[in-house]
Amino acid sequence: MKRIAFLSFLAVFGQLFSYFLLHYYVQPGDTLYSISRSLDVSISTIMDWNDLKDPRKLGVGDEIVVPIPEGIIYEVKEGDTLQEISTRFFTTVGLLKAANSLPSDIIYPGQKLFIPLEIIGLAFNDSSRFIWPVYGKISSPYGWRIHPITKKWSFHTGVDIAAPIGTPVFAADDGVVKFAGRNGGYGLMILIDHGKYQTVYGHLSKIDVFEGQYVKKGQLIGRVGSTGVSTGPHLHFEVRVWGRHTDPMAFLPSPRRMYVLKEEREWMGGE
Repeated sequence: MKRIAFLSFLAVFGQLFSYFLLHYYVQPGDTLYSISRSLDVSISTIMDWNDLKDPRKLGVGDEIVVPIPEGIIYEVKEGDTLQEISTRFFTTVGLLKAANSLPSDIIYPGQKLFIPLEIIGLAFNDSSRFIWPVYGKISSPYGWRIHPITKKWSFHTGVDIAAPIGTPVFAADDGVVKFAGRNGGYGLMILIDHGKYQTVYGHLSKIDVFEGQYVKKGQLIGRVGSTGVSTGPHLHFEVRVWGRHTDPMAFLPSPRRMYVLKEEREWMGGE
């Protein structure tokens, strides 16, 4: 019989985190997919919460930790505000505060905020072919430039979106993961096939998908980092048409409208 152990509901110094952690122990014959189905938690959430060296090779007895309700953790960085964090998750300050029972807008570096899956993505702008995979500032556009490291004239095959390490990265559209791993100067990289189009996500700090996995538009696939040839934390994002890179801006909403709130609903704390 499968063994599942529950941790007590978390409460720290009066701050109520509206989730609890479920511990599952891998059984013979288990796969990441079967565990995802049995716990009703997405594969990406399982990978984001657990340090899985190879998601295809689970060891019997390995411990898998997942949050109930489903969601992800963000660790507050120096200078962060609730407004900035809410935009990175394409949600609202009000929903973020409700999910963490925050009495005010005061947060501090190192604090861990729980962001329920239910409130993520309310402000995705889906008016173009792709949604923005991350919220941030364009630090380098597509085209010819002086490379920031080599200082040589070179062609930049995507757009760089600056954001703090740990900022969530979302799939720009439905598709199948064709590559997920380390790839030279790209560092930790994901390539998603959308048929005619492919999207590339480079310099990640964490990968939350595996090759062959089907992902949906707006699904968490990784976290912003600075791996590979990089001068600082950002996402390198490419759009390829039939395998050839092109300007991603032709397929994305205006950078001034990365965040477009279409709906705000009261979060019921997983009830």
